[in-house]
Amino acid sequence: MLLAEFTLDHPILRETLRSRPGLRVVWERSDTSGERRVVLCWVEGDDFDGLDAALEADPTVADPTVLTEVGGRRLYRFDLADEGHQKSVYPVMVEESGVIRSLTADASGWHFRVEFPTRVAFDRFREVCREYDLDISLGRILAETPAERDAAFGLTAPQREALRAAVDTGYLSIPREASLAELGDALDISQNAASERFRRGVETLVQNTVIDGES
Repeated sequence: MLLAEFTLDHPILRETLRSRPGLRVVWERSDTSGERRVVLCWVEGDDFDGLDAALEADPTVADPTVLTEVGGRRLYRFDLADEGHQKSVYPVMVEESGVIRSLTADASGWHFRVEFPTRVAFDRFREVCREYDLDISLGRILAETPAERDAAFGLTAPQREALRAAVDTGYLSIPREASLAELGDALDISQNAASERFRRGVETLVQNTVIDGES
């Protein structure tokens, strides 16, 4: 695996963010439905006055809608429009099996931290950025082993094995395809030990991803 950190000068929300330099956008997810590309993202800042008007005037998005507001954060949903839609790099990233670890934006651009399966996949993604005439400023490229990734998540090797077995056996499927006892059999440990290892792995993963990401 390869972890790439880079900044992209992308037109999406460029006008809004440059007119409101105190704001920060945190990408949540993107969905494609036919010709539509819908984005969910948090907008963070101390002052939202005039933000809705700025979004309505931004040519790269359409139908901006506030879904919820918590403290100094608003969750927005909007469609990509015009140049924002035409030059969206998300479909290319999906095609190259890229996984977004973090994605934020401010007045200086969009800041990506993406895991690609190979250097070739990242190079193909970067070539498309050039074809779209998007300036890309490369920060770091890190080769990452499974052990290094687990260490970043705080997982021990047995916890990782338990989480992987939970997926492979169907223990996490809906409806569930394997019992806790069967998960223990797959790990060659008792049902109680499998339960403890799985729960500790989930707790560690949540603590080091979801909770750390929120803080």
